[in-house]
Amino acid sequence: MKYLNKIVVAAFLTVSLISCRDDDYLVQKSPDQLTSSNFWRNAADAQSGLVAAYSELESRSNFWDGWQEGRPVIEYFRSDYALPGPDASNYAHWMSIFNFNYTNGHTFVDVLWTTNYKGLNFANQVIAKVGEMTSDQISDAEKKQIIAEATFLRAYYHFKLLTLYEKIIIRDELITNETLDKGLSSRPDAWSIIISDFKHAAENLKTVSETDPGRATKGAALAYLGKAFMYKAGDATSAESSDFNNAKMAFSSIVDGSAGNYALEPNFSSLFNGENENNKESIFELQFKTSDATSWNATILHAFVGDWSIGGWGGIAASPGVVNEMKGEGMIASNGLYDNRLYGSLYFRDPFYNNTSTKEMQGSTWDVLMNETYGNTNENAAYFRKWLPNYVSNNSYVGVNVVLMRYADVLLMYAEALNETGATAQAIPYINQVRKIHGFMPAIKVTSQADVKKQIIHERTMELTLESVRFFDLRRWGMLDQAMKAAGRTNFNSATHAYLPIPLSEIQSNSQID
Repeated sequence: MKYLNKIVVAAFLTVSLISCRDDDYLVQKSPDQLTSSNFWRNAADAQSGLVAAYSELESRSNFWDGWQEGRPVIEYFRSDYALPGPDASNYAHWMSIFNFNYTNGHTFVDVLWTTNYKGLNFANQVIAKVGEMTSDQISDAEKKQIIAEATFLRAYYHFKLLTLYEKIIIRDELITNETLDKGLSSRPDAWSIIISDFKHAAENLKTVSETDPGRATKGAALAYLGKAFMYKAGDATSAESSDFNNAKMAFSSIVDGSAGNYALEPNFSSLFNGENENNKESIFELQFKTSDATSWNATILHAFVGDWSIGGWGGIAASPGVVNEMKGEGMIASNGLYDNRLYGSLYFRDPFYNNTSTKEMQGSTWDVLMNETYGNTNENAAYFRKWLPNYVSNNSYVGVNVVLMRYADVLLMYAEALNETGATAQAIPYINQVRKIHGFMPAIKVTSQADVKKQIIHERTMELTLESVRFFDLRRWGMLDQAMKAAGRTNFNSATHAYLPIPLSEIQSNSQID
């Protein structure tokens, strides 16, 4: 999707010029003024409209309070495995998220709500307006593809909202004066529209080999369809006995290759450092591009994640709990180390990062950097490594992509769905596949359904730490309270903090919500 950054996105607003003469009103319309009615003239306009719909992914349109700080603080800080970095205490609105004492007036709570609804608005305009275009304006094939992508995006935005907020407003049509104020929907109704849209998208989208990088594909739609069923299965308000089986069916079309040729990438660290973008493991990837003379679509997420010692801002740190969990199986990898995913996920004091020959710690060693920065070896500290380029120091805005859905995640969710539906023996090989290729780890020895579930919980920590899934996994497993207690997060109560509150701005502006 990087080539789309060169397209100037039009604003879809109806503008009228009104002047008054005596008692009559003359409505004048500029013949070259684009409006929501006359914008949709040809395929180029349809593609521009679609770009607008993509532009709200992960709140990136609001760069600082959405993408750069809002999303990471909301999705990373609430994990039991995260700690505020040394710089976080300077920001009371960050710490209120970590301490679970935020209110519905919180900036980030508002921004994530509004940007996802902007995305829904754009997606609905594409679906409706491109749907009205004639064959003289756009080919049937391109029309079908664009509507399918917009339908995927509509499902994605609803899904993001429903994972963050307990109740949401369903927006599946163009907003009118009559529907501007609209009440909250039930969670079952919201799941219904999400699942329906992901299904429709999966039926009409192309495979990854037929699609430009960054665009929605059949594999992406099926992966999120399966994920929606997994999350729904863990939602007490909406769960049905068929959810795990439906998830299994969606994932199976990816695993058997019918939705595209995906495979695990052997170099685990390369999935996150910008050196191996849009690779064979990537199913849906957020595209960034280092700025040049023609476009600007960069990110500086690595500065938020990176510790002071490596030239970052020190926004976030890893807890001792995640280090202990990831070391839990011992040094049994085939290369004599811990599970190798540990080294691709975290920096911590270890001979691996103190090897003066390899200098794996951003071109230096742990002890050197810690002594330079903190005056000691910082024995019990740990920092996240994902989403960092190979050198953080003096590396400002960069084009490091962020993978939103990986094949490894699909394999682990598929294994979980198999296990939950009684096919435990079939689930084990998929777990072992991920362990072997990414972790250099031996096959698991457990065989019972309960033990395999415990193993899957461990594997998702090893594989997906700092990929915006931990909090939501704990919630769907019913483990939030115990995990937060174990992490010393005493302010947390799942009855209050499992979901974000409806933003105050929505309550104040929407007469249908109180």
